[in-house]
Amino acid sequence: MKKLGFEKLNTNANLFIYKEENLIVVAIIDVDNALFCGPLKALVKKVKAAFMKKWECHIFKDGHEFL
Repeated sequence: MKKLGFEKLNTNANLFIYKEENLIVVAIIDVDNALFCGPLKALVKKVKAAFMKKWECHIFKDGHEFL
């Protein structure tokens, strides 16, 4: 994740933050699941695409709820 520009939070091993200018993308990674969210959909898509290029992934559908 560091190579993709993410910073890992010290308080949670599964939470990563990507910063670009004044925008952020939050990535929650748990075993074989990942959730990306942020205020600008285009930036979230860009970061998620870079992640998917590095690791084999499948998109099932957009997340509407996350527990």
